[in-house]
Amino acid sequence: MSSYRFEMLAFGGAIALLVGVVACGEITKDEAGDAAEDCSNGLDDDGDGAADCCDADCGADAACQPDGSTTETAATCSDCIDNDGDGYADAEDADCEGVGDDGSGTGGGGDAEICDDGIDNDGDGYIDCDDFDCDDAEGCSEICDDGIDNDADGFIDCNDFDCDDDPACEDFGEGDCTDGLDGDGDGYIDCEDFDCDDDPACAEDCSDGIDNDGNGYIDCDDFACAYNFDLPGICDREGETEDTCDDGIDNDSDSYLDCDDGGCAWAPTCGGTGDTERDAASCSDGVDNDGNGFTDCEDWSCQYTPSAGC
Repeated sequence: MSSYRFEMLAFGGAIALLVGVVACGEITKDEAGDAAEDCSNGLDDDGDGAADCCDADCGADAACQPDGSTTETAATCSDCIDNDGDGYADAEDADCEGVGDDGSGTGGGGDAEICDDGIDNDGDGYIDCDDFDCDDAEGCSEICDDGIDNDADGFIDCNDFDCDDDPACEDFGEGDCTDGLDGDGDGYIDCEDFDCDDDPACAEDCSDGIDNDGNGYIDCDDFACAYNFDLPGICDREGETEDTCDDGIDNDSDSYLDCDDGGCAWAPTCGGTGDTERDAASCSDGVDNDGNGFTDCEDWSCQYTPSAGC
């Protein structure tokens, strides 16, 4: 007996001992009162999401042991059995490389998955709409405008990722960002919803003492102001001008002072080029203008310059 088979038998025996399956006459219940797994009928008898030899309960079943074949075949590459006894089963076996890549869903006997019969037809351990082969099948795909969770994944219509590119969801979003309503039903209202990030009503006014964008930060305490290089002179920033890089003050209160602050990398007094990347032109010219090792939109200065479009 090969060591692999011995290990499989020992593993399966241990599982059978733990579960305590009773197989006497017509009694097919485990100690929890669930149906025991029949290892060769194509059904997920015990309802644990795995059928036949793909179910751990079948590890020691005779139907799930290597059959002495010298290779895995297209018909056996999804049956969860190491048919050729080389220690690798199904997709882990090199013999199965490329099998099923055409999306045919065949295997485990060559059957294609039928998506509404409650049977794991292709023997891959997944039944009906839980099988990827059924993603586009009728009854398994989300209809994006009927108010029903057609694919039973917990998301309805445009809230389902399957509908992201559906024309019915083209205008889906928060909508009015000032009406106090959760327009798209995602749990976030008005400016708290990412859909409203670019809405003028949700832009932070950096000098009015109001939390305009509703994120809990006001004026220069808000990153949208503190690092917005389109708004010079409103918030103190290390490196906004060269003299802020040698004044001995932590202007932006980030615990980094003068040349130790990355915002001063551009300043000649800190060994920089004297050029900055803080406008649309310098953030799209393919040049590391400030010499900090980052070019255009990869540079944090451009990322905090809204007009740069990064």
